[in-house]
Amino acid sequence: MFLHTVFIITLVVLQSCVSYARVAPDYITPCVGLKSACLKKNIQETIPRFVKGIPSLAVNSTDPLTYDYVNVELPGGLKIEFKDGVLKGLRNCLVNEAKFQNNDADVELTCNVTIKGKYKAQGQILIISINGDGDAKLKITDLNLKIKLKFIDNVRDGVTYYDVKDYKVNYNINGKVQFALTNLFKGNPELGQTVLTFLNENWKLVDAEFGKPLVDIVIGIAFKNVQKFFSNIPKDELVVL
Repeated sequence: MFLHTVFIITLVVLQSCVSYARVAPDYITPCVGLKSACLKKNIQETIPRFVKGIPSLAVNSTDPLTYDYVNVELPGGLKIEFKDGVLKGLRNCLVNEAKFQNNDADVELTCNVTIKGKYKAQGQILIISINGDGDAKLKITDLNLKIKLKFIDNVRDGVTYYDVKDYKVNYNINGKVQFALTNLFKGNPELGQTVLTFLNENWKLVDAEFGKPLVDIVIGIAFKNVQKFFSNIPKDELVVL
């Protein structure tokens, strides 16, 4: 009888440990009352660790953020293929603002990012026709991101999770964009360099014409990780009201 009782107690203790085992990484600290100052501080401290990835939650690295292949047709019939893409710099983003109210979150970041990869492009950029195939590097400084997240409570197996129902990102470049593209015109490096100089001098026009579709693709890749993160961590490990 004594051994039976000990066995039952052991099962209860083990079950309690399983039920209340912390899922979130140790560096995730809930903000009491969801106060903006706490949220801003926590997000700032979390970013450099989060972007490395969380294998236990199937959250991949976002710095570097890699994507094998992107194929997009932009305004004016410009067709771009981008392979072996790598984005770096998110770990150093600065948090300007963070708010959470009524299951809606607003976060504003300032980042400097670099994107590298192999490209193929054919079509027209502004007033110039191109036919390029080579290496690409884009450097963006003072990229301002305003992020809105809409959450819903999702109860699974008696545990409440925050699921990202929708998100919206607006961006503005307060610094500049620098392009480094090889072989913009196949077999004509002089013309390619002339066009590259034109693109760098008129980066604002290029961004206004083509920036949003490309930024949306990268953000879509990154937010898959954000959605995985929230869908796997219980709400009570993130929020203390």
